Amino acid sequence: MSHRTPDAGGCARDEDAARQRAGRHAGSCGDEDRSVSRQGHPVLTRASEDLTISSMPGLPSYSSTASLPQHVTERLQARDTVHGMVPLTLVHVLALHLESRGVAPVEVLGAPLAKRLVSRDEQHFSRLPAEDYCRLLLQAAERLQDPLLGLHLGQAIQPAHLGALGYVLLACENLGAALARIHRYHRLVNDINPIEPRVIGEQLELRWGAAHGRTGALYDESGITGIVQIGRDLCGQRLQVSALDFINPPPRDARPYERYFGCKVRFGQPVTRLVLPLHSLAAPLRQADPTLLRLMEQQVDTAMAQLPQAGDLGEMTRRVIAHLAPQGLPELDRVAQELRLSPRVFYRRLAAQGLNFRDLREAALRQVAEMHLRDERLTLAEVGTLLGYSEQSAFSRAFRRWAGMSPLAWRQQQSPSPHA
Repeated sequence: MSHRTPDAGGCARDEDAARQRAGRHAGSCGDEDRSVSRQGHPVLTRASEDLTISSMPGLPSYSSTASLPQHVTERLQARDTVHGMVPLTLVHVLALHLESRGVAPVEVLGAPLAKRLVSRDEQHFSRLPAEDYCRLLLQAAERLQDPLLGLHLGQAIQPAHLGALGYVLLACENLGAALARIHRYHRLVNDINPIEPRVIGEQLELRWGAAHGRTGALYDESGITGIVQIGRDLCGQRLQVSALDFINPPPRDARPYERYFGCKVRFGQPVTRLVLPLHSLAAPLRQADPTLLRLMEQQVDTAMAQLPQAGDLGEMTRRVIAHLAPQGLPELDRVAQELRLSPRVFYRRLAAQGLNFRDLREAALRQVAEMHLRDERLTLAEVGTLLGYSEQSAFSRAFRRWAGMSPLAWRQQQSPSPHA
């Protein structure tokens, strides 16, 4: 995969205008503690109103000449099974980081997912099950032999990686306004454990609990580091951090974290907590633009409106089905287990909402199939694999039942005629 900058894939004409206003964000503050090269070009993805669910096949297996020490592996594996989605752009960042370290992204991501990342015109704001992303992070850490992958990866995140939301942040008046947008729109990036902001004395405290599961050291460290790094980029100066706590087990050496954040970093705490001085929120941003802010917030509000509401059992069921599909046809018992419900309770709750499991499964599988069929770089066999079919013929029969035509005919129907 080459480090080329794709065309803006999000919000089409509006985001093109946004780039002309904002210009390419430099993203470098000259921090001496920064250990990741910022030379990789940002990859912008479409933040359109068409939000879809995405799934991936089993992660690739590979042999490594070495392995992380057992205590490191145990620390990085200490997490819960989580249900939620992350934007595919986070996988773009991971792929670029792998490349910068001399590792072909396909070794960690697998061929179907790696192929999707080179698209210059994403037609959807694609999302990936958070559980799959957590496993990718662990495999990347093992492949790179890097126990600090979360810290390193977070430093590579730029506003441009967040698509339309990134432009909203760039256009804000000051750091406080940008953080308020991160809180308001956090579900576009992380819909697992919400941000809980509170003011305590002269400090702003951002907290992440674990009510929906512990996401693990790699996920948490890359996310918190990414917030701090984006804050530095937006302000053009080092962002002061008063305190930082992580819920995850401690590393044997916390000094790399304390050098980057510039404060005491504690681990094994009840919650993950980032504390900033209130006065830092007034720091002006370098590219404040009220007109651009209004324009891009409209796009982000549209994207937010398409996300499922908390408690939407039908949508949660479809998400889990999409997540499980590469492992084979998901049955009700298995989906109920993922949702932490007994099969009987799950069935009753679906019935109470007028929902049928078989219909939800067919709809979810068809939606995932159509999303992958739009990507002409994927063969029909690869699309079938992404849905858990070992034979293309079985996938074709299922798709014909869903759509009334073969996968090839559906794909051809979506492609404009060259003579039109």
